[in-house]
Amino acid sequence: MNRARLTACISNLFTRIEAFGGPDEVGEAVVRSITGSGQHPEVKGTLIKSSLREDSVRNAKYYELEFRVESPSFRRHNVFVCCARGGRLFTLNAQAPESDWPGLKSDFYRIANSFSLTI
Repeated sequence: MNRARLTACISNLFTRIEAFGGPDEVGEAVVRSITGSGQHPEVKGTLIKSSLREDSVRNAKYYELEFRVESPSFRRHNVFVCCARGGRLFTLNAQAPESDWPGLKSDFYRIANSFSLTI
């Protein structure tokens, strides 16, 4: 199992995650980015689920994505969360081999649901 957090500076025009599109649109873009936008035809990605989670206390919206990435040499399952605020994009990605997914699914969703901005 891998977990990674990333913060990236983005334009101040993108102060909210909705500026990038809806959850499905962002999910498809993330999958395309991870699979190399067709540059590696042997790597396939499938968006399984996308949703919006709202936190009224912190006035934040999060996109939660579940997707699979496959190639001839690996099959991985991912849960990804992203949020934008103040010109920064915050992301969390947790991934595991597809064979381990059934035993890790509840843990991954618990991790995803715990991801929140504190700033």
